[in-house]
Amino acid sequence: MKLRLLLTTCSILAWPAVAAEYFPLAVGNQWVYRLDGAAERVVTTIGQTREVEGQTYFVYAGLDGASVLLRRNAQGQLLVRQPDGAEGLWADFAADRWETALAPCPGAAAVEARDRRVELGRSSFADGLVVRYAAGTCGEGGVVREVFVPGVGLVEREIWSGGGRRVYRLTYARVGGVAVFGGPEHSFRLSLDRASYPPEFEFQARMTLENSTGKPLRLEFGSGQSFDLFLKDARGNPVYQWSANRMFPMMLREETVEGEKNWTATDRLRLEPGEYVMEAVLATRGGQPYRATVPLTVIR
Repeated sequence: MKLRLLLTTCSILAWPAVAAEYFPLAVGNQWVYRLDGAAERVVTTIGQTREVEGQTYFVYAGLDGASVLLRRNAQGQLLVRQPDGAEGLWADFAADRWETALAPCPGAAAVEARDRRVELGRSSFADGLVVRYAAGTCGEGGVVREVFVPGVGLVEREIWSGGGRRVYRLTYARVGGVAVFGGPEHSFRLSLDRASYPPEFEFQARMTLENSTGKPLRLEFGSGQSFDLFLKDARGNPVYQWSANRMFPMMLREETVEGEKNWTATDRLRLEPGEYVMEAVLATRGGQPYRATVPLTVIR
């Protein structure tokens, strides 16, 4: 499966130091994985932050479907808040080995390589980090290997369970406004005209569906509405829906996408200063859901 990295055509990428995090924590970050041998896609996101006992955590909805609270401490360690309220070490990417609280099978983690060449389509990373996990509380089960790329995040996870070996591979990500997406298949992304706005502002949103399969992609809609936009605050509370005050004719219709299709939307908003996440959703009937998110900041 090929992947294409937007905004660069370099063969070997060097990300800026500010982006060189093996697991970037920011509201709006999104990763989509495909399970080997299956059409299943799993979406993982950082949708909001939460304050607990004076600490700010990021709410991460992971590959197992569960949400956990994560934060990075001053030493750069990734900490997870456990059900009993204590903090556990999720990852220490600067160390060669650590005891991880990675659910559901905590145990020993060891860095296998820091210079693994990772190919993401036409882009190549020379500093992929491979982490190997020893058998923990699940015996031979649980996560056994993960691969991370700086500035992108987790790109591969290998799991052993009663059903055998499962490997999840990254097919799409939006991290800090940069998109990495898979092909040959279908990718949907959202972009805004600005990253930050004053309390009263007009935004311009652009949604792009790319079909790189070489075959026509037929989309079926149940009305004249092609898409919708949702805005949530840092706590995940809905504050805006683009379609709320709009009317659309009821009609079955189809659109065919060959190459690339774009939709745009403009609206005026008045919001309190803070961090928000905008989500775009195509209003298609059945088939693959098309969703994308992007962070939005309102400043004073």
